[in-house]
Amino acid sequence: MIINEALRLYPPTVFLLRHASEQTKLGKLSIPVGTQSMLPILAIHHDPSLWGTDAKDFNPGRFSEGIAKATKNPMAFMPFGAGPTICVGQNLALLEEKLVLAMILHKFSFVTSPSYTNAPSLLITLKLEYGAQVIFHMD
Repeated sequence: MIINEALRLYPPTVFLLRHASEQTKLGKLSIPVGTQSMLPILAIHHDPSLWGTDAKDFNPGRFSEGIAKATKNPMAFMPFGAGPTICVGQNLALLEEKLVLAMILHKFSFVTSPSYTNAPSLLITLKLEYGAQVIFHMD
């Protein structure tokens, strides 16, 4: 739940680009061949109409019943993209994230530094401009 919520707030891929290779109908919208579309994952992951009034808050409990019930639309959670072009490294990234988190929690407790400033920075991917400033305590 914690990992999913962190990926929702800070997805590694902040947008997807798609190219229409054929005439496509999307609801009432007709998309001509050659149209380039951008799907703003970061905006979707922070949309209160999909995630509720606490969409900008860190709330791992929203995933307590799984990804499909965390939001009003199960396709609204796509930190690694979606469909046939989903990130091939998704499973490895999630496995590494779980292993590192388990290793850290096994030996340490930690708190956010009082001087920490949350400053997400968007380049090609989303990263913290000043890093994640935490204070570790040996257990």
